[in-house]
Amino acid sequence: MKLGLAHQEICNVVDGQLLQHNKGSVDVVVYDTRIITTDRHGVFFALQGKKDGHDFVEDAYKKGVRCFVLSRSHNLPPDATVILVKDTLKALQSLAKYHRNQFSYPVLAITGSLGKTMIKEWLYFLIKDDYDVIRSPKSFNSQIGVALSLLEMDETHNFAIIEADISKPDEMDSLEEMISPTMGIFTGVGKYYSENFNSEKEHFAEHLKLFKHTNVTFALKDEHSALRRNKINAALTAVEEWEKFSIHDKPFPGNRALALFVARYLGVDERVLKTKVDQLPILPNRMEVFEGQNHNLIINDTYNIDIDALEQSLEYQFASTERKIRVVVLDLSFVSKPRIKQIKELVNRYNPDHFFIIENDRIPEELKQIRNASILFKGSYRSNLHQHVALFKNRKHETWVEFDLKAIKFNIDYLQSLTPKNTKTLVMVKASSYGTGDVNIPHFLQQTGIDYLGVAYTDEGTTLRENGISLPIMVMNTEKNAFEDLTKFCLEPSIYSLDQLREFCDHLKKENLVNYPIHLTFETGMNRLGFDSDEIPDLINFILNQPEIRIQSVYSHLADADNPNTEYTENQIAVFNTIRQQILRLLSPDNAKNIIFHLLNSEGVLKFGQKAAFDMVRLGIGVFGYASISKNLKPCLKWKTTVSQIKHLKPGETVSYGRTFRAEKEMRTATLRIGYADGFRRSLSNGRGKVYINGKYCPVIGTVCMDMTMVDISEVTCQEGDEVEIIGDHISMEEFAKDLNTIPYEIMTSINKRVSRIYLKP
Repeated sequence: MKLGLAHQEICNVVDGQLLQHNKGSVDVVVYDTRIITTDRHGVFFALQGKKDGHDFVEDAYKKGVRCFVLSRSHNLPPDATVILVKDTLKALQSLAKYHRNQFSYPVLAITGSLGKTMIKEWLYFLIKDDYDVIRSPKSFNSQIGVALSLLEMDETHNFAIIEADISKPDEMDSLEEMISPTMGIFTGVGKYYSENFNSEKEHFAEHLKLFKHTNVTFALKDEHSALRRNKINAALTAVEEWEKFSIHDKPFPGNRALALFVARYLGVDERVLKTKVDQLPILPNRMEVFEGQNHNLIINDTYNIDIDALEQSLEYQFASTERKIRVVVLDLSFVSKPRIKQIKELVNRYNPDHFFIIENDRIPEELKQIRNASILFKGSYRSNLHQHVALFKNRKHETWVEFDLKAIKFNIDYLQSLTPKNTKTLVMVKASSYGTGDVNIPHFLQQTGIDYLGVAYTDEGTTLRENGISLPIMVMNTEKNAFEDLTKFCLEPSIYSLDQLREFCDHLKKENLVNYPIHLTFETGMNRLGFDSDEIPDLINFILNQPEIRIQSVYSHLADADNPNTEYTENQIAVFNTIRQQILRLLSPDNAKNIIFHLLNSEGVLKFGQKAAFDMVRLGIGVFGYASISKNLKPCLKWKTTVSQIKHLKPGETVSYGRTFRAEKEMRTATLRIGYADGFRRSLSNGRGKVYINGKYCPVIGTVCMDMTMVDISEVTCQEGDEVEIIGDHISMEEFAKDLNTIPYEIMTSINKRVSRIYLKP
């Protein structure tokens, strides 16, 4: 926000009275003293809501504000400008309207009760490469939120998307006057209108006031009657019209159709839309899925208790196979009695194993005892249910990792596109799926239609089987003492020596098992595990005389696939191809026809996907978006924590153990809820590491502690509880790994299990 208005101009715009005046200019509007920074010129609007802004005027002055818009007089030092108005909210809205009118580019307004924020974010994602877009932050759609959103408009943008909402009659007029939209999107109001309206017709009409002057308003064809009745110039679409975009089997298909419809109207190429539709971002608290306590899978959908949204959540929960037991938990605190009856009838149609309704803001003891279930939490954002959901996380630790499953699916599709059409895909999920989680990621991978999973050890495979994974699973390191579990859970061993093979055959004989699939690993240059090529004749002769086993696959490992110099890798490919030809010559066509040969890892696929894919490729960390040579992969991981406490240091004061950091001037520090026990290593101490908070990079100061880390926030506006990025949009995995002189593999697998895992699903 950079308004560039003189104090006198502010007074004129809001039609105020100058009680005292000093020359100065205003760049930003503030109404909450907790987020005031002294490095920019601000005007403080004393808004009156749950708290009266006039009670915080002195605090705003102490933090550097020198221009005030008040509705009652206040004693302030003579260097302050005080503007008196009848209503500070209306004054703020007048300023927003004035500012909006300085720009002639299109302003698209969104209203309705079915997914405004979702459509706003999806449309932004679809058009951001074609337009410089300013959009409402988060769900800023109230009388205050809309004003603040409009004040963010500036000359660097050429398109605006503004979200607007109402909760009672006669609210939309002031929003429409502020926004003056040239285009609109109407999402509809669902099956049930707000209790504050006398009828569905009245509810529709209030929303549609926003579009009385728009050139065109976009909506689904279901809304045709309401738009026609209110004389709105509409462009309509239907979900069925977007069949080739495969949106029908995904949540919120109507919202997807609307976002695609508007993006295409705005000129985005249809080929681009087809690429982007599978990458649409997930919004927090909309179908947020994470591992909970007692091995439960938590589905956090606590944004609203709208019946249409509830039905979508139930469809998702009951379509998933990740847990057999289904539990539904509702908070109906802000729901009318007639609607409560309808909600209960809807849930009972799905027949969950357990159905709880939160009463008196208390979690039932029985719910706390449930294990190995999927638990759907649904309630109004006004309730405390979202706080209760946090208690069900694996650990009450405000450091977490988010995994974007859409990005994982995109990466798999992209890597597969680099190989011949019928090439099979194995995804490695060893080491808890590279630290992403023991069960959730494999379940998701199984749903994507891959052919195989790979694990390092037998116990990793048994965990997958015990949690419903039915895909074939290859075990890379097969231990003799694990043979019993291996066959009990139908896991397929990797065999690397004749002695190991003989021992496994002896076990199969004792179990009376025949034709058991095995995977043969060969040495081509890794010099780790595997048969040598000169052992092939004896090996094949042994196998042909053992009815207990059959060759399922033959493979090897690339040792240097990420090296720009491909000579070594090309030599490995040639050696492996020779091994393949030797084996095929020694086998009959019947014995050889179903053997799967595979060599390439993710890096190998990126370089040699067409040349050396053979019958299958083994994807590893590339699935999660990390590879040295491709910018087309999408990182799936974001690691975050929060600010625990803020301190002010004086010159000479020291920080943390060993007093290794000494303040040279006055400064502010933040203590973060993360330390080396979480995987944020001690070697990141004293400036080696950094984090990202509210638009600024903040260096680590002092020594990283086991559970806490201190950073310099002298140049940052933040408060306790604010979110902190460790790895994400501004600090990449590669950059973080470089600071630690290591690789993304090690970072991902070293994030401690006490750090909560959250899985973002479409």
